[in-house]
Amino acid sequence: MALYADLHRHLGGALHPRIIYKFLQRFDHSVLSYFPDYEGFYNWFTRPCRTLEEFVKIHTLVEELQSVDHLPYFCLRLCRGAYTFENLQYMEIRYNPYFRTDHNLPVAQRIGQMDSIVEVIGANVRPADYPITVKQILCLDRRLPKHINEEILRVAKKNIGPVVGIDLAGPEIDPGKWDIWVKLMGKARASGLKTTAHLGETGIENVHVQYFPVLDRIGHGIHIPLMRQEMLKELAKRQITLEVCPTSYRQTGVLKDLSQLKVVFSRCREAGVAIAVCTDNPGRNPSPCTLPGEYERLIDHDVIDFSELKEIQNEAFRSAFGFVGTPRL
Repeated sequence: MALYADLHRHLGGALHPRIIYKFLQRFDHSVLSYFPDYEGFYNWFTRPCRTLEEFVKIHTLVEELQSVDHLPYFCLRLCRGAYTFENLQYMEIRYNPYFRTDHNLPVAQRIGQMDSIVEVIGANVRPADYPITVKQILCLDRRLPKHINEEILRVAKKNIGPVVGIDLAGPEIDPGKWDIWVKLMGKARASGLKTTAHLGETGIENVHVQYFPVLDRIGHGIHIPLMRQEMLKELAKRQITLEVCPTSYRQTGVLKDLSQLKVVFSRCREAGVAIAVCTDNPGRNPSPCTLPGEYERLIDHDVIDFSELKEIQNEAFRSAFGFVGTPRL
């Protein structure tokens, strides 16, 4: 049995909508007044969005559900499904710990809760019945003030081991503030953390060459080969891997058809830039959306050839921030 590695999966969008709906029923959540039946919730939760910003807003609901008290429920089901139905040997989950703190508390107390969030997730992503290795990536967010992002970095540094990296996430806003993020990524790297950043997902405006010296991977980055092909030489030189999440681009309105990724893969291949195929938010995509399914869709749309499958699978393990061992391909 071939096993896989998924390097880009958001905790907020990782779980099947039925799992979330059952959780809402368990606590008789107020959201049920809008969705009295599962079909209505499923259609809303997995609907295609017009923009990335619209897509990100739906994360807010799940982030609030994933409080420190309820994270064990979500973590167990995440690992169980990833191992049983997707054959994942290794997975990196990314999330913002601040968004999972108690929204009714003052900011200082919410910051204080972030360590507990990381500890609870670490304790609940190692179920004995599902031998999958799960590592954490903590997300900075462009919408948060600098001091909160600095606190997220502090928590990541304190928890190196279970936490293997830092990500820059959130809507692609304020592209001119790249210097803030470059400095934070530099600090993360200096402390021993790996780094990735959401860049070039919906456009090229937030992609600046100053990011490249402080990044190990780029989340999405598809507009680099599409619009700034000359940048690929620098990515190859620095061995920066692109985390490409095919189905997400249809869900966020970035691409109309997966065949548009042909250019992305061919130009990266020519330039020597590695690509790791990932799921991003499989629970937010129409079922079934699994990592093996993403590979199958790429083959069906002639984006990759079947003969390339093992090589691309291996790239995910090679580019992983915390994988130790031998991949079973």
